[in-house]
Amino acid sequence: MALKFEASFPQGLCPGWSVIVKGETSSSENDFEINFLSESGDQIAFHFNPRFSEGNIICNSFLGSRWGQEERADTFPMEAKEPFLVEIYSDQEHFQVFVDDNKIMQYRHRVKQFSGITKVQILNDINISSVEITRRELY
Repeated sequence: MALKFEASFPQGLCPGWSVIVKGETSSSENDFEINFLSESGDQIAFHFNPRFSEGNIICNSFLGSRWGQEERADTFPMEAKEPFLVEIYSDQEHFQVFVDDNKIMQYRHRVKQFSGITKVQILNDINISSVEITRRELY
């Protein structure tokens, strides 16, 4: 896995934080992922993984040394080698996922200790043009 971006936030990333990634994939065969990690680094509170070869977006959590139940978006609004904007916003109960300003899914928090979610990373086949991490009003 090729690390493309990583940022740490000791005060915690949830709830109320929004991560906006602008980029594009370099091929239609490879995938990328955006992960929200616990401070210890061995837990993934939220894993966002568009799979272009399958035409699916997979979301999950890696807790207690194992993957949980996958959740899939009902739509796949992305195209390989085309620019996109992904926003992942955390409210009190969910990660809200938007692609190009369209909400595609919400993923219920599986980690309840929000202050422990302190890192965001982007991996694999993505050319990133920008990453914006901002605090938003909860709604």
